[in-house]
Amino acid sequence: MRGCLTFIITALILFGCGGTALVMIIVFVPLLLGDENVSDISGFHWYTWVAWILLPLILLKLLVKISRFTANYICDALGVE
Repeated sequence: MRGCLTFIITALILFGCGGTALVMIIVFVPLLLGDENVSDISGFHWYTWVAWILLPLILLKLLVKISRFTANYICDALGVE
């Protein structure tokens, strides 16, 4: 029950705001790291590429942990095993 509820919570959050978060990462990471005047995609610094790769992975891991915590809280509150 907890695994199914965790999946449902994760899917709802991903489908609800996952695309927006991905676009925000792609747009705001170069602005925050000072690469706003790059003319082509090969002109980005190495740390911008690393941020683009690691930030979605870290946020996905955080999302799953929060979904698991929420599912455990709901199941404990309802008394479901």
